[in-house]
Amino acid sequence: MNDLKESRTLQQALRRINKCQRNIGAQSFSQIGLSSGQPKVIQFLNRYEGCSQKDLAKLCHIQPATMTSLLNHLEKDELIYRVINKDDRRITNVFLTPKGKKLQKQVDEKLDYMNDQALQGFTELEKEQLNSYLDRIYQNLKVEELKGDA
Repeated sequence: MNDLKESRTLQQALRRINKCQRNIGAQSFSQIGLSSGQPKVIQFLNRYEGCSQKDLAKLCHIQPATMTSLLNHLEKDELIYRVINKDDRRITNVFLTPKGKKLQKQVDEKLDYMNDQALQGFTELEKEQLNSYLDRIYQNLKVEELKGDA
């Protein structure tokens, strides 16, 4: 019974944190003209420039149709461009434009600020411990998720 209560408490805490983070992120990113989902795409493109549209959807955990819509908006705003892969014409590779790269730096600044606010008052040791705990929770849940895939 106690484990169930603690489990619910963890779930509630994670949901509350996630909701606040999403709300603050939405407000913050709207200031630089981005909607929900777009900052993540811009970040991944900065890291994996030229990846395929299909791989980008997988990396971002976004449905392909939703990814197409996000990319259409980003392309309209001249933040990305797409190129048909010369080796396989079924593949579309996605790149950030110079304007998109500049905006990506603003995304990083917004995320850094949100991170700083979330961890305000934490010591470096506490930050390391928190990251360690969260990594352990993730690993525990990932094992369970993989059992479901088997």
